[in-house]
Amino acid sequence: MASTHSSMISPRDFADRHFPHYKVHGYEILPMYCPYCNGGNRHDKYTFALNVSKLTYNCKRGSCGESGSFWKLCKDFGEEYKMRDNYEMRTEAPKVFKKPHTKTKPATTPVEKYLAARGFSRETWERRKVSESSGAIAMPYYENGELVLMKFRPSHKVEKGEKKSWCDEGGKPVFWGMDECDPSLSLVIVEGEMDALALDEAGIENVVSVPFGVNNLECVELCWDWLNQFNCVVIWADNDEPGRKLQRDLINRLGEWRCLVVKNERKDANEVLLFDGKEAVKKAVAYAVEVPVAGVVKLADVEEVDYSNITKIRSNLRGIDKALGGFMVGMVTVWTGNNGSGKSTLLGQLMVEAIEQGFSVGAYSGELKASLFRQWIDLQAAGFKHLESYYDNIREKEVYRVKKELVRYIRDWYRYKFFLLDSIGYATEDSLFGVFEYLARKYGCKVFMIDNLMTTIFSDNEKDYLRKQSDFVGRAIKFAQKFDVHVHLVAHPRKIEGRPSKIDISGTGDITNRADNVISIYRLNEEEKASEGYDTLVEILKDRIGGAQDSKIKLDFDPNGKRFALSKAGTTFTKDYSWVKLMPKQDKEIIPAMFGEEVIGIEF
Repeated sequence: MASTHSSMISPRDFADRHFPHYKVHGYEILPMYCPYCNGGNRHDKYTFALNVSKLTYNCKRGSCGESGSFWKLCKDFGEEYKMRDNYEMRTEAPKVFKKPHTKTKPATTPVEKYLAARGFSRETWERRKVSESSGAIAMPYYENGELVLMKFRPSHKVEKGEKKSWCDEGGKPVFWGMDECDPSLSLVIVEGEMDALALDEAGIENVVSVPFGVNNLECVELCWDWLNQFNCVVIWADNDEPGRKLQRDLINRLGEWRCLVVKNERKDANEVLLFDGKEAVKKAVAYAVEVPVAGVVKLADVEEVDYSNITKIRSNLRGIDKALGGFMVGMVTVWTGNNGSGKSTLLGQLMVEAIEQGFSVGAYSGELKASLFRQWIDLQAAGFKHLESYYDNIREKEVYRVKKELVRYIRDWYRYKFFLLDSIGYATEDSLFGVFEYLARKYGCKVFMIDNLMTTIFSDNEKDYLRKQSDFVGRAIKFAQKFDVHVHLVAHPRKIEGRPSKIDISGTGDITNRADNVISIYRLNEEEKASEGYDTLVEILKDRIGGAQDSKIKLDFDPNGKRFALSKAGTTFTKDYSWVKLMPKQDKEIIPAMFGEEVIGIEF
């Protein structure tokens, strides 16, 4: 928190020191983010309000709820706020402004020549009551017909070290030209008086200038009620860093919803008038652009997507592919099912199928050691006819493994296509998505598997664990959309009997609400298998694109080759993947040069 300041501080002073971005609405100062909770995990904006009349504050975020007096706020952030008679001052004393005292006279030839050289006709500057004082240009500021500020500037090119402008001390800093504006029209705000005259010269109405440039916007507070009459405000600031700061500050204060900004390569409006003419000034204002708001686009401008041509990864289990149309890139599928239902096994099969279709894949398995995970993938890639059995004396039964002479071909087949995040236990959210991004960028991985949500350590404490699970799904969605990939995410259900539904998934409903597809797997018990005639039931609980819901796919399972198929007679159990094409080259070292170096030295 900030260091203590010795002088008494006002709410506006506090805002300027501690709120990087804020806006003012009536008697309230609204920072973009609460100074206590910073908007929480979702970075909620404008939930905190500091009332300058009541001298109180509060945050409307339920999990924050900070509230109190302005004195407490100052104390929390190391600022000094004086007390009077043991009571807090409830209002700030109104600031007293002084009327301008400098006498002016009609402009003489030097002033006329200077203004003419800037591109302004006599009619233009006389309309603004521009005059002269001791050879300097005098620019009067009026509010409700009363002269409240007199500002001056040299009538010649300003030399280094010379004042660019000055004013009578104690004047009220309002907008220059506000009395001439019609609230029923759009308001144009520029950075300086010369820019306002340039727009006047081009025939643009309702133009005002801020009085003191970038670093003093007291005019916004003093003219707040007047500003609120305008539904549209066009901001034309100088094309430099101070000008961009002015633009940002005005937008924050006035509201994105009613602001447009002028974009031009010239330094300012006066320069456009001098070099490009009046029509260019008009065109610049006419083509002012809306302030982009994160996440908001015009529906008509949304990029066309032909879902019939979008990349899809097939499961090659006909029932699932028929129901979903394949797993589209840019989407997330949540898988659920009781322990032992086969979620991880089926997802491993989907990874193998994706490689067979030419896609590279990345996986995180928080429940299996890397060696065991690979053993299961090898079994699935091999298929039953490429296995051999041996007798396990401890288990007292035949156990199957990939034929030893074939293992090298399988691993050479997926060596540069299958990547595993071996976190040796638990992966943090940041490390997981950091590695996944690396794999998507460098190796073009298109399919990712996270098994499972419960084995991911979230970056903050576990106080809001359910919310963090939902946020994790949201991050997976952003990752899928950004890199045009498909993410498979395992989320365990609550402890239930029978087939799980969407509402049985552990965590909040947001997990299934945010996912594109939700799939449940249920392994039948022995009695049910005998009665129904199959091993496993897959249910499509949600399909965002096609609308398929409650579609049921009956599968059989080969426990030796770890493969699922639509029936025991199906060819999936004995299907050969393309690694078998490598077998005739058994006397050669097979490492395709096109893949480059192996991944080494990555720490998780």
